[in-house]
Amino acid sequence: MPEGQQPLPPSRPPREPIGKPWIWAGLIAILLLGVPWYLPAGVIEPVVLGLPLWTIVAIGSSILLCGYLTWVISAHWNMVEDEEEAAAAEAGPADEERGR
Repeated sequence: MPEGQQPLPPSRPPREPIGKPWIWAGLIAILLLGVPWYLPAGVIEPVVLGLPLWTIVAIGSSILLCGYLTWVISAHWNMVEDEEEAAAAEAGPADEERGR
């Protein structure tokens, strides 16, 4: 270790959400709710805010899906690369060029 450089704190082990079945169940549930297959074919009524109900359901489920995936990625996905990039940024550009 170069002189004056602080040792890195122990990193968290990498985690990926692919192995958690409840995450997949939530994703599938949101996708199934977003496709209005449960409404009768050709239904335009009821109209909500000037749009058919299926449009509101599709937009709402899209927003819910975005929020769910953002939460899963931020709370349940620990990437080692993020910590390595942060350590490299703290080291500064002079240290990076010396290593090349």
